[in-house]
Amino acid sequence: MGVVEETRQVIQDFLAPELREMRGELAGMEKRLESIDKRLDSQDKRLELHEETVRARFDVIVQRLETIQQSFAFDKRISDLEADKRRSA
Repeated sequence: MGVVEETRQVIQDFLAPELREMRGELAGMEKRLESIDKRLDSQDKRLELHEETVRARFDVIVQRLETIQQSFAFDKRISDLEADKRRSA
């Protein structure tokens, strides 16, 4: 048997099965990664819905605060007018 044939035999006996096993492991890893990717996509969609809900609630709170702020400004103007009226009288 020559060196080339011995090398070929080593490759067939040792490396080829190892490479097949590695391919199988890689295929399994790819399937797991695809599964994880799908779960992450699902989580992203749920988070987007939560984000929309939080934004809507935040907008309502901001509107309420603006209304309160306007009320305080209105109350201050009335107080100022009443104070001016008392000083004038």
